[in-house]
Amino acid sequence: MKKIALIMESWMRYFTYAWPSGILQKIKESNIDANLYIFNSSGNWSDDKLYNQGEYNIFNLPDLQEFDGIVLDVNNIIDLRVRDELTERVRRSGVPAIVIGNHFEGLRSVEINNVKAMQEVMTHLYEKHGCKTFWFIMGPRENYENQRRVDAIEEYLTQHSDIRYRFYYGDFGCECGNLGFDELYAHSALPDAIVCANDNIAVGVLNAAEKRGFSAPDDFLLTGFDDLDKSRYYDPKISTVSYVREELGYTAMEMLEQLWNGNTVEEIRYTDIRTIFWDSCGCSSDLQIDLKKHLKDSILYGIETENFEKQLLKLKYTLTQCDSVQEMLKCIARCIPSLRCDELYLVTDRRLYRTLEDLPFEEQMSLLLAEDPFVLKGYPEDMRFAISYTKNSGGESDTEKNVGNDIFPMFDIEDSGVDFLFLPLHFTNKCIGYFAIRNAVYLMEKQFLFDIINALTTALENLYSKERLKNMNQILTALYNHDSMTMLYNRLELEKLGNRYLRAHREKKETVYVAYLDLDGLKQINDRFGHDQGDFAIKAAANAMKEIFPRESLLFRLGGDEFLVICSGMSEEGLRDIHNAIQDKLRQTAKESGLPYELGVSFGYAAAPPESEGSLADYIHIADDEMYRCKVERKKQRLE
Repeated sequence: MKKIALIMESWMRYFTYAWPSGILQKIKESNIDANLYIFNSSGNWSDDKLYNQGEYNIFNLPDLQEFDGIVLDVNNIIDLRVRDELTERVRRSGVPAIVIGNHFEGLRSVEINNVKAMQEVMTHLYEKHGCKTFWFIMGPRENYENQRRVDAIEEYLTQHSDIRYRFYYGDFGCECGNLGFDELYAHSALPDAIVCANDNIAVGVLNAAEKRGFSAPDDFLLTGFDDLDKSRYYDPKISTVSYVREELGYTAMEMLEQLWNGNTVEEIRYTDIRTIFWDSCGCSSDLQIDLKKHLKDSILYGIETENFEKQLLKLKYTLTQCDSVQEMLKCIARCIPSLRCDELYLVTDRRLYRTLEDLPFEEQMSLLLAEDPFVLKGYPEDMRFAISYTKNSGGESDTEKNVGNDIFPMFDIEDSGVDFLFLPLHFTNKCIGYFAIRNAVYLMEKQFLFDIINALTTALENLYSKERLKNMNQILTALYNHDSMTMLYNRLELEKLGNRYLRAHREKKETVYVAYLDLDGLKQINDRFGHDQGDFAIKAAANAMKEIFPRESLLFRLGGDEFLVICSGMSEEGLRDIHNAIQDKLRQTAKESGLPYELGVSFGYAAAPPESEGSLADYIHIADDEMYRCKVERKKQRLE
């Protein structure tokens, strides 16, 4: 089974369904054993460059060498570095590749015949209507198709020196027509004709002209390009250039098949165009317009859109009620059937589900005080299925399954003519994972993709940020109560936690032990070997205490070299064993670390039986005295 990668960028927030539609049509018509994998971003609509970077990261998901053919549409990518890096990866892959609507050295392409189209438009306006003055309101200068149209116009102008003209460059939206008309009109009289790079711009021109009391074709002639519904059903109907958009995808697939079969394929193949001259240039066309059908389709689409928006609002509200990422994922899974796709998978970085409660305090603090762990480019190796929905099974499955950052063999399909759509999941520029949707025709055709993915991503990001803030607050509270060097409780917590512990165990009729520990020779270590070594010794003592005292014990660093432990569930002999174990552990640490000094602690304790009425301070004082006697004795032994 051959695998085809279609790598493309949406037009703003609108998915270009024509390319996959044409490719799949050719696959089915010719019985080609191939499947289509679509990698789509929407990185050209936002002014947030970090957001756009997160969108473009989906292009890093596929290993291009795993595919048998590549179809590439990069015309809408506004970051030229992303475009150039992507095309270079395609070249290096060595995989047969076809570029749609653009041309790059070393790659074959399929294009609409922009040159022929603009020459026909100019010839019609100049020869039939006698136009001698022109405004050209065009799209972005760096856009390949726009530049091809400009090249054709400029070639025509060099052949007709009697033409006077002005150019305006913007984008491909209606506002470009508004701005272009106002800018050009501010510096010159109305021309005979206004030629626009597309129908959107032409509509903007008509709107701007109407505000000034002008109209086409009475005051100027007007042409657009693309044969959108805007041109057919606007008043006046806009002269335009028509072509079958699906034919570009169909032809790209046809060229790939010919390359697979070892046939010679030209560097550039053009699909045909048809110029349609309508009301806006004072002409009529034999093309039939079914206004009733258009109105009916518009009404039905409006109803469908309204229903979708209601479902989307309901989904957004439901997502806001979730208290955890896990709960939200289950909620998303329940909403998938309304998307009308055969399968939907959400593959995410496992770090999205960190359960901090299961980690030691030091690791919790380290994770939360560090930057977000998510990668910025590419996909992490440690990923999992967060949602795995199939229509046939009617629900989610394998949600704990670990996956890597390769899409194969996960999405290998035995049936041919299958399409998978891959969309990025990211928090600004941080890669969280991706969506993979099988048979997303409903979402692609109806242009619901952006809204649904944006709703899911926004809800996940808000909840993740909320959980992170909650955890940060917990950690900050804990930091207030802990010694920053050893992560033991500090003196501030001693009275509150210690008295609570003492009362609770007296009620249980259990003896509580208060142990006082003092690190031997800390001043000498600091004076002779430096405070770094002194800090090391303090941490070593604290780590030994954590390891050897029972887990439920309360451990405190009172400051400097002094420690206190409150514990229960043992005997006095057991406490002495703990002291010996701590000494052994410290000797082992000193030996393994090659320390030029010995490590040890002096130890004293006091027992608080349940029937006693002494205060915590009383027992601390007793334990301190015992520890001091121990220290004096140990010092005497060392001197001997």
